[in-house]
Order: sequence, then C-alpha cells, then structure tokens
Amino acid sequence: MGIFDLLIPDSSKKIYRKEFKSALYTIPELSSREREYVMKAFDSDLGDGLSKFELQRCCQDLMYKPGDVLESGEVQKIRDKLLKYFE
Repeated sequence: MGIFDLLIPDSSKKIYRKEFKSALYTIPELSSREREYVMKAFDSDLGDGLSKFELQRCCQDLMYKPGDVLESGEVQKIRDKLLKYFE
C-alpha cells in the first residue's frame, strides 16, 4: 500500500476505456465530435485505467482550456457522470 492509497482510500478503483466510452454515450448533450474530442483528451490516462483523481484533474484541465470545443457545463456533466463509477 502506497502513500497515495493512504491519502485517498479508493485510489485502486479505476474506470476503463469501455465504461468511459459507454458513459459518454449516455450524455445526450454531447455531439459525436465532442465525444471524439473527449476520448482523445483522456486517451493517455485510459491506457491503465482512469482513477478518480485523474478524472477530476483532466476535467479541471478541460474546463479552463481556451478555444475548447466543450463548454464548462458539458465538462461538468461528463465529470458527474463518470464520478458515479467511483461510488
């Protein structure tokens, strides 16, 4: 057990590419272009599974990225939907 596991008890829970993609398709506000953009934005983190911490960090980055195809409300919906996998 590492220090990260002690600080964040559920750090071993991860969401993988299949669940991530499925969750995106349940958000009707996202266009196919936006879904593709989100998949690319999270691609490197999804390789080994996405932890709750990584999810929150990536969403934070997307929320404040200038010139992004996503609005902050859409990023919040993505974050909220994916955080349900960690409950």
